[in-house]
Amino acid sequence: MEIIKLGKKTEAQYNQMVTEQRDAFLKNAAVGRLPEDLERIKTAYEYAYKAHDKQTRQAGEPYILHPIAVARIVNEEIGLGTNPIIASLLHDVVEDTPHTLEEIKDLFGDDIAFLVQGLTKEKKEQYELSMQVDNIRKMLMTIQYDIRALLIKLADRLHNMRTLGSMPLHKQMKITGETDFFFAPLANRLGLYKVKTELENLSFKFRSPEEFNKIQRILDKYAEDTRGVRARFVAPIEEMLKNNGIDSVITQDIRSVYSIWRHMKQKQVPFNRLESIYVFNIVFKSGSGSLSNASEKNQCLQIYSLLTDLYTEKVGSFHNYVDNPKANGYEALHCMFMTEHGSWADVHIKSERMEEAAIHGCIVKRHKHVGIGGVDAWVEEFRGTLKDMVYHDGFNNKDGFFLEGVKANLYNDDIRVFTPKGQQILLPSNSSALDFAYVIHSEIGDHAQFARVNGMLCSIKTVLKRGDRVEIGTDPNMMPQKDWLEAVITYKAKSCIRNALRRQNISTKPTRYRLAKCCSPLPGDELLGFEVQDGSGRIFVHTRNCDRAIMLSTEHGETIVNVDIEPDDTTYYPAGIHIFGVDRRGVTFEISQIISEEWGLNINNMSVTTKDSLFECKIQLQVRSARELSNIIARLEAVLGVEEVRRVPVTS
Repeated sequence: MEIIKLGKKTEAQYNQMVTEQRDAFLKNAAVGRLPEDLERIKTAYEYAYKAHDKQTRQAGEPYILHPIAVARIVNEEIGLGTNPIIASLLHDVVEDTPHTLEEIKDLFGDDIAFLVQGLTKEKKEQYELSMQVDNIRKMLMTIQYDIRALLIKLADRLHNMRTLGSMPLHKQMKITGETDFFFAPLANRLGLYKVKTELENLSFKFRSPEEFNKIQRILDKYAEDTRGVRARFVAPIEEMLKNNGIDSVITQDIRSVYSIWRHMKQKQVPFNRLESIYVFNIVFKSGSGSLSNASEKNQCLQIYSLLTDLYTEKVGSFHNYVDNPKANGYEALHCMFMTEHGSWADVHIKSERMEEAAIHGCIVKRHKHVGIGGVDAWVEEFRGTLKDMVYHDGFNNKDGFFLEGVKANLYNDDIRVFTPKGQQILLPSNSSALDFAYVIHSEIGDHAQFARVNGMLCSIKTVLKRGDRVEIGTDPNMMPQKDWLEAVITYKAKSCIRNALRRQNISTKPTRYRLAKCCSPLPGDELLGFEVQDGSGRIFVHTRNCDRAIMLSTEHGETIVNVDIEPDDTTYYPAGIHIFGVDRRGVTFEISQIISEEWGLNINNMSVTTKDSLFECKIQLQVRSARELSNIIARLEAVLGVEEVRRVPVTS
């Protein structure tokens, strides 16, 4: 991780910096490149240098240093070709100078002009008002045509993060927020592991410097304390690989500060209870060793087998990302072995090709077998998602649906599930069977009634796991329900459900209200709302006689807001009733018939206990209002043998 500290310098010192950076950039750009391409890069540099003349950045350095730095990242760290390098040099010319896109098109061609256009932000007034939505939308639209613009933008963001120390605090917080929300997940999706890791670390360092430095000190001490242990762990492996003729290199990578912090937070454990701090990478040259003619997979398995002869493996730690690559195309075998001092060592086995792919991500040509698990598959899927956004929503951010779609596609790792015929379907993690149904076809999704997951009958809202075999049962009379929106995470499913609800004249506008589980309020109750003080505008709704509401009114009276939820015929809410009486044959059947047949309502759960000729029945159902529930209670009170019917909160 490189934080660039420029400081105040004289004009002569700045000019020397520009000369040194230019010369280093051109020297590296010349490697493996045709002379005519290098001349085009030099021409672009001179054009950018003159365009940004007299412009400076926040810290006072000449602005041209930024395009040079971005171009160096694009060339040296990401490994793109000549046109992206030229576009990197020119990426701020249209936005920050009088020069036009048409001028760049005339001088450098259509391809470079297209890349520069994708990198040019909206006017700053609109940028501030839209909270980056317009610019995110614009960048993502380029993925429909060319992914290179996104890669250049990541390089731009990486250099901005490296020089963030010169910005005021409020700007730092804004930029780190954008990086956490969008750019780091994007880098991960594109398989750019080093870029993703550095963005996360830099963002964390500027956002929480004390916490960052604290963990960094812990890591430094751990590295020193375990130096001998790690050396003694590696030595037998190196000897074993050498004896078997396997040409390989073993590296030790300590986990990043951000990664350590995230794991401590997720698992709610201190540093000393984390399972593995170091990752040991065994990178072998394909074709070496006794299995010289074997596939990369079999060579990985051979090394794994040899390791199990040396060390005790942790049960359940083996993960085969060779046969089943991660969503970003990452391939390797992962396993964990016990070290001499009782800690687990995380070992990753991969070929040189796999290692290169892990570093350079989507720009590396991959084996065909990566297929559905590769970044190419995600890019194609995301292109389809973007088209859906344009078709259904006009690519606006009404009700936050655009950012919702972005988040669903960037933040979730993928899982692979299967149709009954064995066809592989790629879905984001935590997708439901209903998401699966809509991926197969929108008609199947709209009429989905139940699912069979691995042969077991279950709800269409069932969350799927990697490797599940899924079958969807349909009913032509089944129509999407409003609560389906809470059961899906893919943009296609949400979009199809919203459209179906609109055709039924059911509102799809997200509600601010969150109904409290402690009292299960309903439309028509006397209600009280408490606004969450996090800027989200969310309001938690209670009944006025709820014990929790009374306590909140005392402690947080300033957050009270008036709430009046109007009932409608299409929106249902969970409710609970408790029934007590004298047992007789058929009494509970009669109760269920009244709710299901007379009132046409769904029973979510029903439990009955009998003792000494008395029965107790607990029912969770869906109703439209408090008045409807009161009428049902009155009807049930008239049932022969029923002594008492009362409303109760819904239990989980």
